[in-house]
Amino acid sequence: MSVELRPVTPEDLATIDRWALEIGSSEFMSRTRPLAPSADHHDPASGLFWYLVISNGLEVGTVWIEHTPQENGPILSIFLSNHLNFGHGIGTAAVNLALSEFHRVFPNQTVVLYVRQSNHRAIACYQRVGFTVAGTGSKTSPLGKPITFLRMVRPQCSPIA
Repeated sequence: MSVELRPVTPEDLATIDRWALEIGSSEFMSRTRPLAPSADHHDPASGLFWYLVISNGLEVGTVWIEHTPQENGPILSIFLSNHLNFGHGIGTAAVNLALSEFHRVFPNQTVVLYVRQSNHRAIACYQRVGFTVAGTGSKTSPLGKPITFLRMVRPQCSPIA
């Protein structure tokens, strides 16, 4: 299996939105795009590292790391386009690649992520690439349902296989 990243362009947004609907992303994640409302492409100059994940030549997901004013450190997010892509190491490889690209520009920054406590597959992926739990929290979904999440951090370091 080969995994590589390609910078997101505005032409990719409809595909990303379609993937989010097809996998029912609202069941296991709060957002499927970077926080900045105007974000529509990979833009390292503004602090947004946003990629499509390509596995064996096929576009299979998206991963991004973004600087945000509300967080003390850059935030990582990822999702894969189809449940058939889960469990093959694609997410682990994509996160490692994105972290490597990010740390070329920002070599000493700790990356943060938030993941639902119930998303065991994602938590295992993040732990494989060196993230550790740094706290917990809870929020309310748009439907009024409580959601418990973990805050995980990864200091800058070499990629982990």
